Amino acid sequence: MKTTAATKKQSKNIQEKEQISNDKLPDSGNREGHESSETGEVVEIKEFKGKTFTVELTAGAILGALSVLFGITWDAYVESLIGGPAFAPGMTWFDVVAVPMLVAFFVFGIRSGLIAAIIGCGAILFYPSEAYGWVAMIAKFCASATMFVVPWLILKLNKRAKENNTKFLPVFKYSSETFKPVANYWVLMGFAIIARLIVMFLVNTLVILPIYIWLLSGKGTFQTVFTNPIEFLSFGGGYTIWNVVQGIADAVIAYLIVYPTKLNERFATW
Repeated sequence: MKTTAATKKQSKNIQEKEQISNDKLPDSGNREGHESSETGEVVEIKEFKGKTFTVELTAGAILGALSVLFGITWDAYVESLIGGPAFAPGMTWFDVVAVPMLVAFFVFGIRSGLIAAIIGCGAILFYPSEAYGWVAMIAKFCASATMFVVPWLILKLNKRAKENNTKFLPVFKYSSETFKPVANYWVLMGFAIIARLIVMFLVNTLVILPIYIWLLSGKGTFQTVFTNPIEFLSFGGGYTIWNVVQGIADAVIAYLIVYPTKLNERFATW
């Protein structure tokens, strides 16, 4: 009897230990389900990023095409009638070529903005009124790209500073929404317009004007700001002033298209 009781007690203890051991082990089904869930989330994130990239490329191409349409129409009908400022030869009094590029950036991000700028500015090669379209194309791309690359750089640097726990413009987040408050918008675009002023003064004075003079003279005369400083600085100043005016106009129109209409809330990818 004593042996039987002892054997039963020992068997019971073994069963209890096995039960405790089984309770501690994770359920294989749950574990597999959890791993499957995590894998599903990773796949979903990758798919979302892929779709976002496709949307950015497509939107950039569409808005770039719209920029081409605006540019060719304006060049064919409006510019031929009203011309441009005498103090800035080659520029128009006003154009909206850069507006779709800014819209692309504000809603879809830097890649979309660059694609729209490449397409929109590249089309200048085929403008009927441009005898030297490639020169005008370079100038327009530099002016237009500066308007969104500079704000993007500020937001990008701010994002990295936050990741490193460094205080740098804490109000500015890396997002399309950052541009929505008017104060934020004009601080960021103010930097862009100042940068455009500097960039275009240098580009026009050191590159565009010498090339234009050389081409217009039948490739017989090559002048620079160092050989003819008064004329070059005068025209460089005229180009700079009108680039500021054009930059402000582009910024105002692009803002009114994107933010009061809540276009960014419906379609923004960043």
